[in-house]
Amino acid sequence: MSRSMPTPSFRLSTPKTNARLVRPLYSLHSQGRSMENALIPRATIHEIVGLRSQALEKFNAAYALIGEGFDLARRASPQGSIPCLPERMKRLLEGGSPREAENFEKGMAKLVDKAVWEHLIYTSGIDKLMDTTARQEFRHQLVEDPPEVSVENCFATMQSLVGDADMIFKRGIATAFSRLDRRFRSHDGFKIGSRIIFSYALTSYQAWSSAGADDHLMDVERAFYVLDGKQVPERWNGIVGEINEQRSCMNPKTFTAESEYFKCRVFKNGNLHVYFKRDDLVRNVNQLLAEYYGASIGAAADVAEKKHRPAQGLAKNYGFFPTPHELAERVIDEAYLSEGMKVLEPNAGTGALSSLAADKKCDVTCVEVQPDLIEQLEADDRYTTVLAMDFLELNPSMTGLFERIIMNPPFDRGRDVDHVSHALDFLETGGVLVAIMSSGVEFRSDAKTQDFRARVEAMGGRFIDLPAGSFESVGTMVNTVMLTVRKR
Repeated sequence: MSRSMPTPSFRLSTPKTNARLVRPLYSLHSQGRSMENALIPRATIHEIVGLRSQALEKFNAAYALIGEGFDLARRASPQGSIPCLPERMKRLLEGGSPREAENFEKGMAKLVDKAVWEHLIYTSGIDKLMDTTARQEFRHQLVEDPPEVSVENCFATMQSLVGDADMIFKRGIATAFSRLDRRFRSHDGFKIGSRIIFSYALTSYQAWSSAGADDHLMDVERAFYVLDGKQVPERWNGIVGEINEQRSCMNPKTFTAESEYFKCRVFKNGNLHVYFKRDDLVRNVNQLLAEYYGASIGAAADVAEKKHRPAQGLAKNYGFFPTPHELAERVIDEAYLSEGMKVLEPNAGTGALSSLAADKKCDVTCVEVQPDLIEQLEADDRYTTVLAMDFLELNPSMTGLFERIIMNPPFDRGRDVDHVSHALDFLETGGVLVAIMSSGVEFRSDAKTQDFRARVEAMGGRFIDLPAGSFESVGTMVNTVMLTVRKR
């Protein structure tokens, strides 16, 4: 069975292919801009696979000859040592048993396959779209477990990568900026303006810090080059090279460096301020961040609620993204449910959380506003009560209080704050609420969110960052946190 190249930073499918040249082209579109990079390998995929097979045949033949040589050497010098070889080759060759021969064959195939995949990724231009972390993880996977180089695997993998080029690039931008400031982890609370700051980028000796600020800066620069339709420069030919040149001139500890897209200033404390010179590219970056995290989420950056009132009306598409099963299980574990507990899920959706609570034989009340989902919930006899209404219109006097509340509310326009704030009123003393929320709740500066954070702090609640891409499987890249509150 074939398999495509596994990567930690993007998912691959295995599309149907035909036996033609894979043209390693990618095209990025952002507000009418496009970029194409095309270095087509001189050898076709078929030629590459053929050369790879010939190489392995030669290696295996050489192994047999070397084994014969070792036998002769041992007979010539029974009391001596075998000839010295490079350590890696020595480990592959020593022994000469059938098992060692098999290990040698597998080891050489792995080395050759790794080199072929590196060649394909490089000539496709995909590596230019990846951020530093993605490239490092990708190379690590190549070393650990490269797929066999076959015509089918190569076609499937390269077509999938080229088809996913836009998402790879957006993910690279999101990763680059999120590593600078955690507020970039959710576009609904923050977007880049005229500058960004790398804290403690350089040491007191004007060397790049161990935090990798130079790599992070190159990731930001890479985005600007790609969006501008230009070739990404090598490591030392961009803004990092300009900074290195200035700091090597024994200038005062505060100095400036400039490139096509940036004007940078390094301060005595090691902080690096990067000022953007192209407003059009800044707008493109912000648009890509919004697209990556979800357009409805991104819109909230400019329309944050400034008054203490819930967002009016229902969210677009009801703000519905079902809770992935793995994440739902984590919420249930955090809630510490036990048999007979009164449990409320205010935004029940498909019952991803409620069903797990029901499996623990809890007394579950579901609230849902979408008609088709209400029918599904009502058809499940595990739930004690299903209320067909907007949760914000529900009053505790209508339901009573609950020992546990588990929820994944809509996020856009601060609705997660509205719903969780309202849900806290349904919690009995000693009860626990566990909610999935947009990561923007930890840093948005509107009064409603600030007051909500103060309320959570007063109750002893805590926010825990959830893994990036936790909701990718259901169609959104918005980053999330899990809130746990126990009512005292």
